[in-house]
Amino acid sequence: MFQINAKTDYGLLIMLHLAKLPGEIMPLSSLAKHLQVSSSYLSQIANSLQRAGLVKSREGVGGGYYLARPAKQIKILEILEALSGEMKVRCAHSHNKTCPHFQQCGLKNAWPLLLNDIKSSLAKKNLASLL
Repeated sequence: MFQINAKTDYGLLIMLHLAKLPGEIMPLSSLAKHLQVSSSYLSQIANSLQRAGLVKSREGVGGGYYLARPAKQIKILEILEALSGEMKVRCAHSHNKTCPHFQQCGLKNAWPLLLNDIKSSLAKKNLASLL
């Protein structure tokens, strides 16, 4: 149910790297070198973070990315959802398909409660807490 994909993992690493250098503008090429991944891949991830209002960019010489807000004001849930979409229970029944085990499933009522607990916890944790 809960899985962190590579895009989300790299996005969190970008955010952590920027949080370690508050106020500094980090060129994407430096981030790519540090994370040992292509600049074009990181650009896609950084664009998602920028659309979500988590990072800003400056173009030109000395340009790059920086946090849009202080790390203490950026919630981990915001980052995850910016990169992976809203966290949901992905039960087969919830996708207009009938799971053959739905009627006797012992988890159909538990997963939504557990997901709410996970989301609540991630909404309380900020980026600064990961440093």
